[in-house]
Formats: sequence, structure tokens, C-alpha cells
Amino acid sequence: MTTKSSKKKVNFYIDGFNFYFGLRRIALMKPDWRKFYWLDIVKFCSGFLEKNEELGLVTYFTSRPNNREKMLRQNLLLNCNRKLYPTSLRVVYGRYAKKELKCNAIGGCKRIYDDLEEKETDVNLAIQMIIDCYEKSCDKMVLISSDTDFVPPLKIIKDYHKHVETMILFPPAGQHSAHLSQICPHNKDLEKQKPKWNKAILKDQVTVNGKTYTKPESWNVKKEVIA
Repeated sequence: MTTKSSKKKVNFYIDGFNFYFGLRRIALMKPDWRKFYWLDIVKFCSGFLEKNEELGLVTYFTSRPNNREKMLRQNLLLNCNRKLYPTSLRVVYGRYAKKELKCNAIGGCKRIYDDLEEKETDVNLAIQMIIDCYEKSCDKMVLISSDTDFVPPLKIIKDYHKHVETMILFPPAGQHSAHLSQICPHNKDLEKQKPKWNKAILKDQVTVNGKTYTKPESWNVKKEVIA
């Protein structure tokens, strides 16, 4: 794709579930990380570009939470980001499915509980990476996840699409994966990249095309409410 006079095009693929819960876990240990819930996603990703690289597309893969308040906060963040970057950010939704869990603890109640399991998100992300390889839409792919389910697609890219570079950014809270590191040695831990997080915080109020998006009150650092 690149020529001697052009820059490498870089696409980012964000496993939203893995990314968010990594951020949530570290925010429980270090409350000042709560401010990064309100994040400029494209600006954050762009902070990892080298001088000879340019941003292609950031795709955020997620599912809508079943809880209404959580869904509204997620919609607020993603809608704000999509309005800021209508051509650089794409959001792809999976879904949640009911799953039965049985209490099998020693001396437990043996009751069956309903739980929710995220579906399609990982598959959507993996398929999109492979499609982009075949379409040669970028020169480099950056995966933001620590989920080892992405080992197979990364192996395919490594074996059959050698023209595409790969990189992994591991979400915070110690989510480094040895399996992913083996297949993709070019990786970084996002917990160690706090200056890049700081540069990508959105203003408390963001106005785009006459519409204002306001950071949720519960996402302020002083609050104890967990998102």
C-alpha cells in the first residue's frame, strides 16, 4: 500500500469489553484513572503512531449494556466520539445473550442464576481484521485487547499476510498475555502509557455541530459510584 513518499496506514481494533473492564479494574485500585472513562478514542489511538505512520480507521467493537444507566453512559461517550470523528471512528455492536450459571461451590446452594454473556464482538473483530488484510486497507494493525481468542486470527495474518505489521496494546490492570506476546512481540502495556491517556481526555463538555455532550457525573474522580 505504501510508496516511498507515503506513510504507513494504521488501523486500530478495540475490544471494547476487554478495554473497558481493564480500565474499570485499575480505577478501583487507582481512582484517578476514572477520568479516562471520558476519553477521546481516536486521539488516544493516534498517540501511538510513529512519524512514518498515519491513522486509517479506528473500529470499536462492543455490545450495549443491559443496564439502562450504563447503556446511556456508553451511548453518550461513543456518540460524542463518532460526532468528533465521523470518518475515522466506526462502532460495531455485538449483543448480550442470557446464560445460566449454577452455584457449584463446596457447600453452595446449587441454585441456577441467570447471567449475561457477550456474543459476536470477538468474532466481529477477528473477521474485520482478516477482511482488511485481504482488501489491503492498511499496512499495520493495532489490536487493543488481552483476549487470547485473537491468537488464531493473528496467526493467519502472520502466515498469510506478511505485508501487514501487527501490534498489541494490552489494557490496564495487568492484562498482559504471554500467548499474544508470542505471536505478536511488538506490544505495549497501556497501564505504562499514562501520559498518552492524559493527552486524550475529553473536555467535560464537548460541543459538536451545535450539540453538547457532557461527561457523566458518576465518572468524576471524586465520586465513589462505579460505572
